[in-house]
Amino acid sequence: MLRSGLKKVIPRSVIDYVQSVLEKIDRWISGIASIFRWSSALYYFILSGEFRREMQSVLIARKRYYHSKSGQDSTSFMLRRNVHRLEKGLIMQPRRRVFGEGYIVETVVFWRLCIDADSLSDTESSWVNAVIAEYFSVVEFTKTIEKAWQAYLWITENLADREYNTQHIPQSYSSLPSNCIDFDAFKALCERRHSVRWFKKKPVPKKLIDAAVSVATTAPSACNRQPFKFYVFDEPERAQSIGAIPMGTAGFSHNFQAIVVVVGDLSAYPFEKDRHIIYIDSGLAVMQFQLALETQGLGSCVINWPDIERHERQMALELKIKPYERPVMLVAVGYPLAEGKVPYSAKKTVSELVVRPK
Repeated sequence: MLRSGLKKVIPRSVIDYVQSVLEKIDRWISGIASIFRWSSALYYFILSGEFRREMQSVLIARKRYYHSKSGQDSTSFMLRRNVHRLEKGLIMQPRRRVFGEGYIVETVVFWRLCIDADSLSDTESSWVNAVIAEYFSVVEFTKTIEKAWQAYLWITENLADREYNTQHIPQSYSSLPSNCIDFDAFKALCERRHSVRWFKKKPVPKKLIDAAVSVATTAPSACNRQPFKFYVFDEPERAQSIGAIPMGTAGFSHNFQAIVVVVGDLSAYPFEKDRHIIYIDSGLAVMQFQLALETQGLGSCVINWPDIERHERQMALELKIKPYERPVMLVAVGYPLAEGKVPYSAKKTVSELVVRPK
C-alpha cells in the first residue's frame, strides 16, 4: 500500500532515475564480489536473497531424504537409485564376479521399508524384485552379500509377490522394440513442433495428456529416480488462472485450455551437488511430452518459471506443494488455432553448436 501510494506521489522519472542509480551500484558491487567465492557468498547473504528459498529447500529435502532412509516417510527414490546401480553392474562387460557389495544390504533393507510403507507401484515392485533376483543369481557371494541374500529370502517368502516380469531385468539391445520411425520422419515432427500460444476453445481430453505423460516417463533420468510430477489443470478457467502466475504470459494466458506445472522433488537427493538434476530430468521428460502431444494433434508452449519469491509462494499455495518441491516450468496445452501464428525462432546452426576439441 505504501509503495503504491509513493508511486502516485513521486514522479515516474524520479523513480526510474533512482532505480538506474541503484542498478549501477549493484553492478559495481557484484562485479567486485565475483572475484572470490567467499565475497560472492557474502554478496548473496547480505545484499540479495535470490537463493535463500533454494538453500532452504535443499536442506529440507536432505532432512526428508534421511528420514526416508531410516524408514520414516519412506519413498522409493533411494531404492530406485540403488536398483539402477545394480542394473548397471549387471550389464558391465566383462561383469565383475562381485559387485554391489557396498550397498546391497541397504537396498534390500530399504526395499522392505518401502513394502511396509506401501510406497511402491506394481511396476516398481516387479522391477525391483526382478533385478534383485537376477543380481543374486549371478553374483559371487561374500559374507555381506550372504547377509543381504538372507534378508531377501525373508522378504520374498513373507511380504513380496514372488512373481515378477522377466522383461524388467536388463535385456540385450537386439530385443528392444524395432524402430519404425526414420530420421526424416522424426526431423519433420521436431520441425513441426513450435511454441503454440493461441488455442481453440476446445477441451483437452484427459486421456491424451495422460498418454503423452506415459511417453515422457521413458525419458532418461539420473539413476532412474524421475524426481518430478506433472500437475495438470484441464479446466480452462483454472488453467488460465495458473498460467497467469509466471511472468511472460500476459496477453495470451486468457486463452489457455489446459496447463501443466512440472514440479521437481529435491528430496530425491542427499547432496547439494545434485540439486540441479530436477531441472535436467524434467527438461528431458518435457521434450518427449511435447513431441507426444504433437503426434496427437495438440500444440504446446513451455513457459519459463521465474525464481522470484512472490511467484514461488503463490504457486506453492495453489499446488499445495512441500518446501522441498520446486516448480520447474509450465506447459500450456491445447488444440492450435489454425489462424494463430507461431514465431519462426531461427535456430543456431550445427557449426555454431558443435565443438570438436583437438
